[in-house]
Amino acid sequence: MHLKGKEKHFWKNNFGISKLADIPLEISGYKSIDSETDDQFLEYLTSRIPTIHGIYLKFTNITDEGVRHISKIASLSELTLRDHKDITNESVPYLNQLVDLVYLDLVKTKIGLKDLPGLFQLQKLKELYVSSEEENEEILLEYVAEMKKILPQCVLYINYRSYE
Repeated sequence: MHLKGKEKHFWKNNFGISKLADIPLEISGYKSIDSETDDQFLEYLTSRIPTIHGIYLKFTNITDEGVRHISKIASLSELTLRDHKDITNESVPYLNQLVDLVYLDLVKTKIGLKDLPGLFQLQKLKELYVSSEEENEEILLEYVAEMKKILPQCVLYINYRSYE
């Protein structure tokens, strides 16, 4: 089987790979900051590389569709999706499939405190970062208490402040 058209261009331009046989089955990580990385990029990446241990994305063009592609990755332990206004609570079911995650950063996405209980399958999670507009400390502590029941091993960081 050979790479065709757009996908061939993708692998050649982004990774210098011109043959299907040269695409690795596992990589330690992928990082992209303030780039044109989009859902199509993640579709190509995740369709050929089944095991990626860490993904760091900040200020890229990914949406919930990109998170759906990420959800197919085996052994993903660290995921940063910081500063993506088009990642919403629609991504929660996809994130919930990433059961090997130990670190998840959702700061400045549209996934809020009320959406976090949907991550109940992430029992290996040790750190979870999220943004919130909520300023009432009592309400924040209610969310923290609820998440402690769901993910007892996880430290929740709200607006970079830790809640243990």
